[in-house]
Amino acid sequence: MCKEPCQDRGVVPRPGAARMTAGAETVVRPLSPTQAATRHRLLDAARELATEGGYEAVGMRQVAARAGVSAPTAYLYFSSKDHVLVDLLVELAGQTTETLSSRPRRGRSPVERAVATLRRAVQHVEEAPNLYVALTRAYIAGSPEVAHARAALETANRRWIELALGDGDVGDRDAVVRILEDVLFANMVGLVTGGRATSEIGDELELAVRTVVRTR
Repeated sequence: MCKEPCQDRGVVPRPGAARMTAGAETVVRPLSPTQAATRHRLLDAARELATEGGYEAVGMRQVAARAGVSAPTAYLYFSSKDHVLVDLLVELAGQTTETLSSRPRRGRSPVERAVATLRRAVQHVEEAPNLYVALTRAYIAGSPEVAHARAALETANRRWIELALGDGDVGDRDAVVRILEDVLFANMVGLVTGGRATSEIGDELELAVRTVVRTR
């Protein structure tokens, strides 16, 4: 599976490939424009279903039907509901990174800028709780078909924090980045377990920033 946002790559049948998906052997390789469009319809369908009904509302047959393709066709691109949801999570994380990079917060103290940036990074979680609970639940399931996304998601989260901290001279910067990464991940897991409300994530990140960020 690809290890970065898969906007123009996917799985298509090919003899001799290593992974079995719905009875067919598949392999990652570049997609044609038509195949890429089908893949994006499937991602959009999964997003709509998860937004409407959460994790339980998403199934490969439901995704296929919403996208207007057959279930066997859907399985050529994604091996399971967790696979499609995690690939959607990678895509959404990439979009957030682009937004934060293109319109960085300016004119504030390092702490205030970091708080504003991280609140902005997670604002979509509060706007679409069903969706992000479903995406996180798929990711933390830890099934083999979602392992390919780990590096991309960790990179995205780290990039958000680096953008939040900016080029300020932050004391113990590496430790601060790791702590904020852990706080972000713990709060997303809390959404799945019921220990955290979506409206609390921004507040928790702000508390962490104000606690650990010290400028020199």
